[in-house]
Amino acid sequence: METTGRRVRALVVHDGALLGTLTPFEVRSAWWADVEPVVAELERRLGTRTAVLRMVTTTGRSPAGGEVTYLVEAFDAPAGDPGWDGEADPAVLAGHPHRMPWARPGGPARVLAWAAEELRALGRPVTGAPVQVRSWNLSCLYRLPTAAGPVWVKCTPPFLAPEAVAIGYVAAQAPDLVPEVLAASADGTCVLMADVPGTDCWDPDAATVRDVFERYTAVQAALAGQELPGLPDHRTATLAERAERVLAPDVAGLLHPGEREALDRLVADLPRRAGAIAGTGLPETLVHGDFHPGNWRSDGRGRVVVDWCETSRSHPVRNLLRLTEWLAAPLAALATATWVAAWRAAVPGCDPVRAVELVRPVHHLEAALTYRGFLDGIEPDERPYHESDPVDEVRLALGRGQA
Repeated sequence: METTGRRVRALVVHDGALLGTLTPFEVRSAWWADVEPVVAELERRLGTRTAVLRMVTTTGRSPAGGEVTYLVEAFDAPAGDPGWDGEADPAVLAGHPHRMPWARPGGPARVLAWAAEELRALGRPVTGAPVQVRSWNLSCLYRLPTAAGPVWVKCTPPFLAPEAVAIGYVAAQAPDLVPEVLAASADGTCVLMADVPGTDCWDPDAATVRDVFERYTAVQAALAGQELPGLPDHRTATLAERAERVLAPDVAGLLHPGEREALDRLVADLPRRAGAIAGTGLPETLVHGDFHPGNWRSDGRGRVVVDWCETSRSHPVRNLLRLTEWLAAPLAALATATWVAAWRAAVPGCDPVRAVELVRPVHHLEAALTYRGFLDGIEPDERPYHESDPVDEVRLALGRGQA
């Protein structure tokens, strides 16, 4: 059954103290991380600017629907009675070493203060109230109005790639393929970007798929063989040593005995597989870590790829495999044909078709490691976003492991 929304409970904190729990309300968006409609209702009720800090509990099925309880911050004391529904447990304010900076009281204000200072320095000051669009364990995203158009500030965890660095590598080859970076924090975890007009390409047409793949493959070919400092090393030659993480009990222990044996065989065979992959002639290069059409935007004229915080140095087949998971069969076939032709032109004599089959299990093992890394780096309350993902991806790898 399609999920059409979620029920929201809000535990309100102001000036470091819990004020109570609001009566629940419904929002039409089901996605837990989509906080814009939540904040709009909170601000209507509380009469002050607010921010969602983090998810506390959920009854839904990851990552959408059900009843979700958030800890939220009121920037000023609420005016009147917003509809209290009881007290909140003070334990919700207890610290955690993996809590993200934007998920702590005062964190959103610090993010916005940094962004406002950077924009003033650029001669592009904020002209109105910021809008919190997303907040979860992997990012905090605000839209800021300026006289020259909207600007976005995005903060991500230190275990993800510095987005400005990743965008910089791509922009040096194809500046029209990525958002314009206006500023980045010293540690690389926050970035200011110019607005990308248009809408997300969740339902792309053939021209969009062809255009994005052809331009992006040209960038990857130009960057092939470069060290790409600042990006994680997810090369196939390093996977065997990194794959030990999926053999640990918190992943492999959830598999059936036969699956565990198959995983052991797949991991033991990774050095041979890495050699076979290298033998196909495709170079490893900069790879967008979440290359689905929802991370493409188009205004009908240009097409831009966004969300580069999971970028790594890896095998380009992984982008094709991630994309085709999202596309209907005819478009998936077109994407594959476009990708194969682009790489044959870029690297004469390579065998992209063979590379696709060899990399399939590698792609899913890398995804399992990525999700396990998310779980290792976030606090327990927000693990429902990813709890089942590592084992799911390992099982997909085992289904693709015979090439």
